[in-house]
Amino acid sequence: MRTLHALPVGTTLSRAHPDLPRAQLHSGVTLPAHESAGKVDAAFFDIAYWVIGAPPDSAATYFDLIVRFWNRSGWPIRTDRDSGPRAAYTRTPDHVGLSVRGSIDGHVSLSGSTPPFAVDSSVGPPLPASIEHPLTAPDRFNPTPGRRTGDAVRRTLGADTAADQTKPDS
Repeated sequence: MRTLHALPVGTTLSRAHPDLPRAQLHSGVTLPAHESAGKVDAAFFDIAYWVIGAPPDSAATYFDLIVRFWNRSGWPIRTDRDSGPRAAYTRTPDHVGLSVRGSIDGHVSLSGSTPPFAVDSSVGPPLPASIEHPLTAPDRFNPTPGRRTGDAVRRTLGADTAADQTKPDS
């Protein structure tokens, strides 16, 4: 949860935004990553969350906190533009893709994609609809290690504990 930990205590990641009732984000999607001879042999899991606690007039600050954290972590950063709505992308050393985006209305979202995995990997429990800042609610989110969906959330957030470095079941 390193990326979320870099934000102010009280920040939450949520698929639903209280100020944007019609902009609920999906519960994650598995997409093809590699295809050979017309058959998908690898996929990745992608999920997005709104950054709750970042008021529209402070969205640029939250965006910058995330990008600075990625930079300090040594992760390569690519940005689309410096004016709104802004977007930045990175890939961690373990091939997790992360992106942060600002909306036209000044809201911020954070999304992540797992590294490619075998399409026949086991599926873990559903991902949470919201994730609280680790200092707000310690140990409330502790999915089963080794399951693809649990790893996806930890990787989406850039988790860094030894348990979070487990590989998906195959």
